[in-house]
Amino acid sequence: MFLPKYLERVTGPGPYANFCALMRLFALSLISFSILFSPFSQSEEQKLSPWTVITKIPETSMTALKMSFSKEAIWPWVGVIGSTALLYEYDPDILREVQKGGRDWGIGNEERTRTFIKVGQYDILRLPTDTGSAIYFFGDGWTHIGTAVGFFLVGHYQDRPRAYNTGVELFHAFTTSTIFSQIIKRATGREAPSDRTEARGKWRPFPSIAAYNDDTAKYDAMPSGHIMTATITFTVLNHNYPEYSHWIIPIGSVWVTVLGLQMVNNSVHWASDYPLGIAMGLLFGNISAKLSDPKPDDESQKSAWKFQFYPSVDGDTPMINVGAMW
Repeated sequence: MFLPKYLERVTGPGPYANFCALMRLFALSLISFSILFSPFSQSEEQKLSPWTVITKIPETSMTALKMSFSKEAIWPWVGVIGSTALLYEYDPDILREVQKGGRDWGIGNEERTRTFIKVGQYDILRLPTDTGSAIYFFGDGWTHIGTAVGFFLVGHYQDRPRAYNTGVELFHAFTTSTIFSQIIKRATGREAPSDRTEARGKWRPFPSIAAYNDDTAKYDAMPSGHIMTATITFTVLNHNYPEYSHWIIPIGSVWVTVLGLQMVNNSVHWASDYPLGIAMGLLFGNISAKLSDPKPDDESQKSAWKFQFYPSVDGDTPMINVGAMW
């Protein structure tokens, strides 16, 4: 395909050259985002409390549940369920064709990120070592957390509320959506392609905590957390920086598409894991992005009536009258 051929023209043939060039493009994208959005964008809005990341979890969760089960959600659910069912039918074919393409492009089909920081049995930091794992890293938590940290720090030290609030909202969206994602993953228990024992992956609902932690790939395919997180990032950016939508929307669309293909290619996800992941990313991204939006006057919403007390005299009798104004 065009990406490997383009990289060969730029750097010469070979997987190492491809990897280096792709990492340069990746680094350039992150730098461009930081320069484009954070330093030069001013706003009069008030900064959110950093505790919003935690304290707003119940409110965002309830809002997400209400929106998900409202009448307005019927057609979105039809789209999510219909596209998931269609992709599920063709999951084995999509897996086979995408992985054939991966081999033809010289990317390979294996997940080759390598652990650089480990605490006990937990991998804290895994980084890419080749072209395929570099593309996979587009959806890694470190990539999106790094983006949120960048906005937060620039907003804090340069006193830019919009960038600061964007960082807080991203952290909040990641945290809240992960809670729901983990619940659904454990409730469905779908095998990843890498560990499949059936053509479309076996479903083992509600595995024990020990079983899930010991062999996560057997249970955590549905939905895709990487796709959800990437969708959240671009959704929050697009809401907070609408003047750059002509950049954010196409870059985000290509980013999520390439990430999705690579995760099928390296057997991490099925294509049918993506519709729900995208829907959750849009839902939690849009709710979280509105945390810093101007709020209506709460007091005026409590009562539309305003009462006034004033003295008067009726003949020789003093009185206090109550007047109500709309």
